[in-house]
Amino acid sequence: MAELSADKAKSGNQRAWWKVLPGIAVSGFFLWRVLRSIHYSDLRALHFAHLQWLGVLILFLVLGYLLRVYRWWFMLRRSGAPSVAVCGRVLMTSYAANNVLPFRIGDFLRIFSYAPDLGASSSTILSTVILERLLDIFTLLTFLVTLLVGAARSLPPVAFKGHSLSLLHVAEPVLVLCGLGLGMLLFGARLLQRFVQSIVARFKAGPRTERMERWALLLFDAVLKLSFGGRVLLLVASVVIWLSEGMLFVSVARMLDIAVGHRGPWLALAFSNLSFLVPSSPGGIGTYDLAAKVSMISQGAQTPIAAVYGLLIHLVVFFWVTAIGGVAFLVHRLQRGAASKPIAEDLAELPAELPLS
Repeated sequence: MAELSADKAKSGNQRAWWKVLPGIAVSGFFLWRVLRSIHYSDLRALHFAHLQWLGVLILFLVLGYLLRVYRWWFMLRRSGAPSVAVCGRVLMTSYAANNVLPFRIGDFLRIFSYAPDLGASSSTILSTVILERLLDIFTLLTFLVTLLVGAARSLPPVAFKGHSLSLLHVAEPVLVLCGLGLGMLLFGARLLQRFVQSIVARFKAGPRTERMERWALLLFDAVLKLSFGGRVLLLVASVVIWLSEGMLFVSVARMLDIAVGHRGPWLALAFSNLSFLVPSSPGGIGTYDLAAKVSMISQGAQTPIAAVYGLLIHLVVFFWVTAIGGVAFLVHRLQRGAASKPIAEDLAELPAELPLS
């Protein structure tokens, strides 16, 4: 029996690695597209022209992630979240895990392993994670469409069935749909809840149907726990969070003294973070960097410095999140001492998919 269990575990690990390889290949390709633009002479010529922007970068880096922590705590507070500090530790640990481990394991740790620390059920935490993602995507799409007005011609068009479309024409309908969906979710959740239940009732019951219904109802439940003012606060907080992160992109551009229009860093913010929707390796390596590079080039930056910019801004965000999350994880482990399980056991106990109940 022991040998059979070991064989099953080995087989499961092999299947998991096969799932990881395509993402690594995608990251490798995009990273190559960034690195091939950089030559040794470009690195030697690199200098920080305006170091005073480092203070601005640090200020908005701290502000942005403090607001992320507060936003998540605000979603969980009616479900028994113990304190902002605990939510911050769990959130930053999950972000760090997402940066270094595949399959968004950080989100699974947040939902399952740390549920007792948060005093909430896994289902409740899942609902806040879904809402958090929707708020972020909507905010980034809003930024993107706003920036593309008057700048779409400088970006490469999107080919679709033999037709060439500007990115603005692609982004506008997506934003409208997302805006309507998010508006209905935040301010018409009860109506959507009844609509989903009526739609599901028409289909044959099955695991996939039940799962989708459960996720939708969890999301509506998370929203319905908030007051009208609370829902508006979430929207405002999400905008301020991404404005703060945008200032990181502006700060790095100013430090490097890149000759680029004012839209460049903000386009890089939107495209880089939306690039996480493209399957790749943990941390969005390659996709994030290339999106920032292309955005800056579209607004007048030289290719070598735009490539360096993409790598540097990714390094700043990646290092900050991973370092803070890693320290939070280690400090918590040391405080718990013998009560802590090895991280390998936590990972082994995670379910293969999100819950139905």
